[in-house]
Amino acid sequence: MFSLATDAAPGRPNEDFVIASADLAVVVDGAGIPFGGCHHGVAWYARQLGVRTIAALVTSPDMPLAEGLAEGIAAVAAMHADTCDLTNPGTPCAAVGILRIGQGRVDALALSDVSVVVDLDTGPEVTCDLSIEEISGTEPAAVAGMRFGTPEHAEALAALVARQTATRNRPDGWWVAAADPTAARHARTASYPADAMRRAAAFSDGATRPVDQMEVYGWPEYLDLLDKVGPAGLIGHVRSIESDDPHGDRYPRTKRHDDASLAQWVSA
Repeated sequence: MFSLATDAAPGRPNEDFVIASADLAVVVDGAGIPFGGCHHGVAWYARQLGVRTIAALVTSPDMPLAEGLAEGIAAVAAMHADTCDLTNPGTPCAAVGILRIGQGRVDALALSDVSVVVDLDTGPEVTCDLSIEEISGTEPAAVAGMRFGTPEHAEALAALVARQTATRNRPDGWWVAAADPTAARHARTASYPADAMRRAAAFSDGATRPVDQMEVYGWPEYLDLLDKVGPAGLIGHVRSIESDDPHGDRYPRTKRHDDASLAQWVSA
């Protein structure tokens, strides 16, 4: 079974969403300009994509994860194609992570910068697509030396978002769930023998900041901490690290706080 937690960045709607069945978890990290092209908004899109994707995969337990994600993307697009402009660059999109625990096999999928971590006897294996960073640059590098609330920080963030938007969902760019189900073909996938798995979890990037942006922890130590404090406790720890660096001096980042979500596999 899975233990879940999600927490919005203070003062804003939660654009993350996490949902699970007994052996399947989907983590969605929504993005987009609020109501840019879609009057439902990013949080609505994230929720609908998570629900529709897990419904497709639960209905067909042997379905490849990418196929289930494609069905989820198509189903949500059909829900609002007649009322919203899905070609607008600001229309909602989302990074997606899926973790499925089968009797003989563990399957992982990551579309964009979510992280699905399966810890094996040989160490943690991370499924994550960082093409967005390789093409557009990393968030810490983009705002290095700039404090939150300054014109310099705002300008650097706007430039980063413009680069990300211009290269999104194109053959020479990076891929994310939006309105076109073919994006699911570009997801990173991995499978492992179930008897080799020690533990597993799926994280939105707001929950992995201490590992991949701040470099406070390596994955083994971070998974140990998750085992100790649980999903809600881990997100609380992320919030404490963020709050202890309120201006972004020690850990440059685009937002003081980010929505954070995770699903942890808990064996019976």
